[in-house]
Amino acid sequence: MRRHGYRRFRPATQAAVPALLWTFPGAGNTWMRMAIDYSTGFYSGSIYGDPSLLPLLPGEGRCDASVIAVKAHPTHIDSYDIVAAPGGVLRLNTSRKPQYLKCEGLRFAGAIAVVRDPYLSIWAEYKRYLNWKEVVAGRPPVASSAACRMALRNQPLHGGALLKDCFDAAHFRQHALRLARAWKHMWYHYGRFQKMADARFLQVSFEELLHPRRRAGVLQRVLGALGRPQPLTDEESSCAFALAEHPQIHRDRRAERQASVTSVHDAYRNATLVCQMWALFRHKAKKAGYEPFGGVRCGG
Repeated sequence: MRRHGYRRFRPATQAAVPALLWTFPGAGNTWMRMAIDYSTGFYSGSIYGDPSLLPLLPGEGRCDASVIAVKAHPTHIDSYDIVAAPGGVLRLNTSRKPQYLKCEGLRFAGAIAVVRDPYLSIWAEYKRYLNWKEVVAGRPPVASSAACRMALRNQPLHGGALLKDCFDAAHFRQHALRLARAWKHMWYHYGRFQKMADARFLQVSFEELLHPRRRAGVLQRVLGALGRPQPLTDEESSCAFALAEHPQIHRDRRAERQASVTSVHDAYRNATLVCQMWALFRHKAKKAGYEPFGGVRCGG
């Protein structure tokens, strides 16, 4: 932390056009921001304003050139919200989405997308959504026990587990199918973006970011897209990933092995749901190298 933990906003004299970190919910966007922050020394921003992230990501809510990248989800900002601007850059069409008016001055040179197995992305986003409903909105989305609600309140929004008392299979099915349709549509917007003049698009794999021998190369590609072509040293790279592994934003996979916690296998125990989701996104998922969850045979 002493050698590689210092981060700051970019001063006006050095501020350049940031990139749009444009990734599906649950695909590792927040964790990617932490790795970017610690490997560049500059904060990343966001079109959102999540106060729970401010202690770890002080650039949260910033949507300007003082940050090196700006987080957005294609479920909120799609390709129709992005238009060309003078000088070979792009901007957000805030007249179409006035809720992001704070981003009116934002200009960016390209987009970076982190793509993850859609079943795992959707499960991660569902857990975050339940936490948000309880902690921020103050009401659970489904009938929940007192133990469930207490557990949701006492864990981080982006890094908690889900007790079995909190899991409602019918509610999850409805939520998962809606997000599966959104995941499929995400690729349409990525395709439209790539056809825009002056648009630069980098797609990286979340799974490769977890791979101990590949992750440094993937991070270097991301930094190249952010305007830092000089290679990271082994120490810089390993420290960036170590500092990004914070329990408040990176879920502990060991927690799902507890008997009281809903695991991803519990969530997708219904093979019919797995195949319904696969029918929605199978063509894009196959191209990205993903398969139906748990090896379920879904035909086609």
